[in-house]
Amino acid sequence: MNLSGLKTADEISTRAGVTLRELGFGAHETAVILALNSRECATVSDLADETGIHHANLYSILDALVGKGFVVVQQGRPKVYRFAPLSHLKESLASKLKQLFEDLTRLQESRLSTNALPALIYTIRGAGDVMAKIISMISKSKKTILLVAPILEDLGVGVSDALKDAANRGVKISSILGIKSDIRIPNFQQHIKEDTLAIDIVIDSEEGLISMPDLSVCGWTDNPLISMQLEGFLEQTWQMSRKV
Repeated sequence: MNLSGLKTADEISTRAGVTLRELGFGAHETAVILALNSRECATVSDLADETGIHHANLYSILDALVGKGFVVVQQGRPKVYRFAPLSHLKESLASKLKQLFEDLTRLQESRLSTNALPALIYTIRGAGDVMAKIISMISKSKKTILLVAPILEDLGVGVSDALKDAANRGVKISSILGIKSDIRIPNFQQHIKEDTLAIDIVIDSEEGLISMPDLSVCGWTDNPLISMQLEGFLEQTWQMSRKV
């Protein structure tokens, strides 16, 4: 392949990677999908060399993609993986988009028919104010907290102390973290998802917050419908994440 061809391939790969991330695929999933589409087939060792992802993580990623029907595995020693026909990925995404638009349409029709007030999401700017809102949410929680963060320790002593107080009140705390936390919190459940970037929190299925990693800006809502939708998405991520 000439220099022009290499440049074009790199541009296509970059564009495809951005699109896959926008569609909800994780960074490691995206790297594996791109690698498998750039070759006929590959072993775990081949993929580890090309993506830099550890073998143990590759097995879980590949198992998930096989389960979704996006990757086909040929049993043997070693196992060989290849990407399924692209028509399957297209049909799967098209089906999900169709269902999404149908669901959103029904929600809008329900809103109009019941004269419900529009749901509001408030924007909070500034790391200090965003952190204060996170601590406030944790402090007022009564039953459940679902927290997502790349590194829990980076959120500071205020958050860890608030979580300890909540746990002592009997609040059930579940977390999805980029790396395992060593903070001692009673009955604190951790699942690990290495490519976690954003900071999210839902309390009591009533309030939800989504923040940028640097806490510069966040969206917050006290609308239970929106909060439960966010909670449902995070719970699916929780189920697919690795237990500690």
